[in-house]
Amino acid sequence: MLSLLLQYFFFITTLGLSYFAMCEATYPTVLAFSFLNEIMREFITKYELPKVNLVRRPYSFIEFDSVIHKTRQRYNKPQSLTTKINLTDLSTEIKLRPPYIVQLSQVEPVANGYQSSINLAKLSVGPPPKLEPLAWYAIVAAVFSVLLALVGFYRSLSALSESHLEEYDDPNPLHGYVFLCESFLRFFQVYLLLKHSRYRILESWLMLVVMGFCNVLVWELRDGWQVAACIGSTIAMHVSTVVRRLECKLPNYTV
Repeated sequence: MLSLLLQYFFFITTLGLSYFAMCEATYPTVLAFSFLNEIMREFITKYELPKVNLVRRPYSFIEFDSVIHKTRQRYNKPQSLTTKINLTDLSTEIKLRPPYIVQLSQVEPVANGYQSSINLAKLSVGPPPKLEPLAWYAIVAAVFSVLLALVGFYRSLSALSESHLEEYDDPNPLHGYVFLCESFLRFFQVYLLLKHSRYRILESWLMLVVMGFCNVLVWELRDGWQVAACIGSTIAMHVSTVVRRLECKLPNYTV
C-alpha cells in the first residue's frame, strides 16, 4: 500500500501480475483489498496464464474494462456493499498480516534534499524505443566510414611496427596511435548511427570534435583528397546520426 498525500494506492501481486487501485485516504482498507481480490479472481478466471504471458501489445485485455467498471460501481457505495459480502476472513488476514505501507519519500529517488533508502530501478512501458529506418545516404556514409576505419587500422599497424616509414615526410610513433584511435572512433560513429542511447547526440558531437583533432595531428601525412575524404566522412556520419530520430509511433501498436 503506497501512501500518496490524501490518496492511497493499494496493490497486490500474484502469478506475475499486479493489480492496483487508487482510493481516498478515508476509504476502508479491507474494502480496497476486497476489490482487488475480486478483480484478480475475475481476471484469472477469464484469461489463462499462458495467454497472458504471450501478450506483447498494450490494451490487449481492453474488454476486461467492463468488468472493472461494474465492480468499481459496486465498491463506490461501501455502505450498502458491506452487507452483501463477507469481509470477516479478509479482515482477519489483514490484522494478522498487515499490508506493508510504502511512503512517498521511499518512492522518490531524492526527496527534500536527501537520498532515499530504496533504490528503484528505472522502469519503462512497452518495448525499447526504435530509431527510424536508415536513409540511403546514411548507409553510404556508414559503409565509407567502415572502409576508412579499416585503412586507418592498417596504417596504424604499419606505423607501429616500423621505426621509419619512407612514405611519411616526418614519421613519428605518435602517428600510429592517432590512426588507431581514429579507426576506433569511426567504428563508434557507426555504432551511434545504428543504435539508440540516451546521450547519442551528445556523443556524436564529441566524436566530431575528437576526430577533428585527430585529423589535425596527421594533417601533413595526407594529401588533399585524403583530408577531404576523412573530414567529409566524419561530418556525414555526424549529420546522419543527428537527423535520424526515434520513431514517432512504435510499430504494431493500436493505442
